Amino acid sequence: MKNADEFYIPIIKSDVLIDGISAAPAQKGGQALILQKAFVHSLQSDFATIVNNLVNFFYSSLSRRTINEGLVIIKKDNTAKIYSEFPLSLQMHAKKDMSKGTLVTAEDVFEITEMQFKDAIYQIDIDSGDKIIYLFRIEWKFGLYFDLTGTLNPAKFGEELAYHYKRLFYYDLYSFIENENYYTNLIDDGWFPFVRILGKDFDVIMQYYKDGRKHDFQMDDLIAKFDKNKIESFTQYWWRKDLFKDKKAIIESGISSFSNNDQAGFISCLHILYPQIEGIMGLDYFNAHGSKPNFKELQNYIKQKAESSFKAVSSLGFPNEFYEYLNHSVFENFDLATGRVDLSRHTTSHGYANANDFNKSKALQAILILDQIYFYL
Repeated sequence: MKNADEFYIPIIKSDVLIDGISAAPAQKGGQALILQKAFVHSLQSDFATIVNNLVNFFYSSLSRRTINEGLVIIKKDNTAKIYSEFPLSLQMHAKKDMSKGTLVTAEDVFEITEMQFKDAIYQIDIDSGDKIIYLFRIEWKFGLYFDLTGTLNPAKFGEELAYHYKRLFYYDLYSFIENENYYTNLIDDGWFPFVRILGKDFDVIMQYYKDGRKHDFQMDDLIAKFDKNKIESFTQYWWRKDLFKDKKAIIESGISSFSNNDQAGFISCLHILYPQIEGIMGLDYFNAHGSKPNFKELQNYIKQKAESSFKAVSSLGFPNEFYEYLNHSVFENFDLATGRVDLSRHTTSHGYANANDFNKSKALQAILILDQIYFYL
């Protein structure tokens, strides 16, 4: 690839001797806390102080008025390359097929795994031991990453930067998941941050729980969007995998029942699809190990498959959370003595589930669980 400096011409500044940023006041001769490598964002109280000092040092007063992003690379000879414009690419997972040149929205992708300062033609050269400062904006949030250690590893840098970018891009999602009250209510109702609904759909779900589950129309409107055409828009990809393809007639029967949009259809859908959740993963386990798994082995296997498919830190595939979700929702045991017979694979197959639990929400969740497993396989 061509050197990006040919097109994205940087400003050059010599003798840049920066090894860190003071994290707290320090008296001459006293102890000083120095940040050499960190990520801060505009929702943190110290962000403005740090970013103002760096931006003021590297950028002119004119560019500071309009700056939304900036990149500074300090080479080993202490020469800084200061970019106001630069190429940027993200490595992500796609929710649907894409051809080259397809216009992409945030709804079409998920899971940012790597960032690189390159485009189809140009690439900014980052060498081992360079120092780097990167300022970026996502909507009304700013992020600042810097590594002034002089030990930067280009092979790992892209993944590390992607992690911080992802955490800010999906800040509201992570904050919601990390709120124990919101997340517990979400799981208790059988919902999960399924890959398929990450984006605007899950934004609706988050708002519903933030509002204290007061406005049922929010969920009703969301669920109503999942008609026959919308569901087929993603189940079409399932049949590319043999484990789904072999069960296509069964699964499509369950989805067809869901599309009838009445309780009889929801009952049929759940009775058909719940066993397929267990069956697909059980068959995959058997193909890998040559034996039938017990429930504990099956649950651990699903977790392992998820972790192998989504290896990034804080993955949006949420492998550990999905494992706990399945234990709580799909594979949860029941207790007749205490009246705890929530809808699950066990209460459904053994005939103990309450009729009112066979509803459209639960049926859609079963479809989305299968879709989540599709991404794991």
